[in-house]
Amino acid sequence: MEWWMNALIAICCYLLGMAFAGSFLGRKWMGTVDIALHRLLKREVTTGKYLYWKHFCGIKDPPRPSNLRNPRKLTDVILSRFV
Repeated sequence: MEWWMNALIAICCYLLGMAFAGSFLGRKWMGTVDIALHRLLKREVTTGKYLYWKHFCGIKDPPRPSNLRNPRKLTDVILSRFV
């Protein structure tokens, strides 16, 4: 039972630390780290992540998702023109 409580305390401290780091270091730094982790782990960039990085984090040139780089559907063409 004691190890379970220690694990729970460790997880809570980690989450509180990340929340503090995000507010203290700023959105732009957290977005830059998020982009670096996406590139390092070769994660797929989604439209939601692109919009989050560009408009919320304020990153000038975030990586674009494949549907905005090469739009095939009409909705992707319209979205890529407005974004």
